[in-house]
Amino acid sequence: MSKAVYCEKCSKEIKFRGDLVTATIFFVVVAYHEDCYVKELKGFRGLFLDNQPLNGFSGNFLFVMAVLVGIGFAFGSLKWVSIIAVIPVLYRLFSFYKFERLLEK
Repeated sequence: MSKAVYCEKCSKEIKFRGDLVTATIFFVVVAYHEDCYVKELKGFRGLFLDNQPLNGFSGNFLFVMAVLVGIGFAFGSLKWVSIIAVIPVLYRLFSFYKFERLLEK
């Protein structure tokens, strides 16, 4: 791919998907190296940084659960819950589109 992905903390290029961690800071999706993400959680910005990465096992699990909850409540009487369940799905899709698809596996 043509566009490079840079770490939010150290500003170095992230070259492989295995080294990428995406997270949210005040509703903005940012990319980190795996080591930089851990250091950032311990720092001041850790207060504003979501502790759950958007990619990886926990992000993918949340994505699947949000899709299931959204579909489950879309046909019931609590349709507003399905709208709320779309938020993690959109974050995960945005993370993939903006960062992960640009990197090698």
